[in-house]
Amino acid sequence: MPKLTWEIINYTQSNLDITQYVRSLNFTLGRPSALSPYSGNTATITITNTADQVQYAEINDTIRLRATATGGTAFFSFIGKVASRNFQDQPGNANNSTATILINDSLLQAGMANFVAQSLSSTYLQISQIDTVLSQINIGDNYGTDAAMSVGTFTVNVGQRLNEIFAGDRGVILNGGGDTNYYPPSKFGNLINANSPTFGRTTSATQIAYQSFDRVEAASNSLFYTQATVTGSASTETKTSAALTTYGTRTFTATTAQSNLVSETAEWYANAFSNPNTESVNISFTDIAQNAAALNLFNWQVLANTRFAQLSYTPPGGVSTTGYYWPEQITVNATPAQTAITMLMTPLTYYANFILNDAVFGVLDTDRLGVV
Repeated sequence: MPKLTWEIINYTQSNLDITQYVRSLNFTLGRPSALSPYSGNTATITITNTADQVQYAEINDTIRLRATATGGTAFFSFIGKVASRNFQDQPGNANNSTATILINDSLLQAGMANFVAQSLSSTYLQISQIDTVLSQINIGDNYGTDAAMSVGTFTVNVGQRLNEIFAGDRGVILNGGGDTNYYPPSKFGNLINANSPTFGRTTSATQIAYQSFDRVEAASNSLFYTQATVTGSASTETKTSAALTTYGTRTFTATTAQSNLVSETAEWYANAFSNPNTESVNISFTDIAQNAAALNLFNWQVLANTRFAQLSYTPPGGVSTTGYYWPEQITVNATPAQTAITMLMTPLTYYANFILNDAVFGVLDTDRLGVV
């Protein structure tokens, strides 16, 4: 039976394997929607604590969660620091005592830190600069940002500053072997991989079978706007889409770290989210219901290394539909019996740009001519 086998490694304590004490684990990756800030995520592990096993996960220890699909390779999918521990001590001989350990990822750690008169001097590599300044976070930034960011001396929450950069550049945070990585829009083509599994109604060597499937229109999940007001470092711009005439004013607001091109960013937000019928998809499935080869692909190319994926479905009374989606949020709940996975999939519409020579991202849509 195909299965994800989990390992819990304490990197701080010389890569100590504490899996034998773990009863269950759960964690989340990503964010709730394509317009939500990246506020960070947590993992929770429940361990047996009948003989002070909690000492193997001390406060501020770095914990790594790693999964191996049956017959496949092991990949890290969550890395973070122990933030808190709660003890469920049982009476009597305490043979069933447990401890619940909360682990924060890098972005959540960033949200707990504040800059005080911190100099940020790089216009395109500011994420890397922030990563260097703060030892408690680890955010990979191999490509920098496409848009120029304001420089100067800042007294601000670190998570807020990072999200102002993300919002202005319109890139994504993705998982890279448990590490937190940033990709700007110009590098989205690198996130289309032929090895990524597809998602559909049945499983195969290359396809994950979803066991529940829900479609949610933009008008139902706060992803429908006809106007955008964006505030950069030196200006505020408001732009509208053609949809405003039909649907009235629905305004999205954002504060970004941009030093220029604020008008273009407002134009993009106003148009990219102007269709009330654009659908996001929620799916769920278990590891034990999958083909072993597909489960290994999922562990490698989605869970451990986030990539755009193709999803197919047939709506009631409709025809088969296939499209590219971004795994916006992934939630994992694992016990010794099985791993249950829930995914919020965002359509490519919300990430497409005018890259004319790109087969996937070169989307020409006359209703979205403001997209740059």
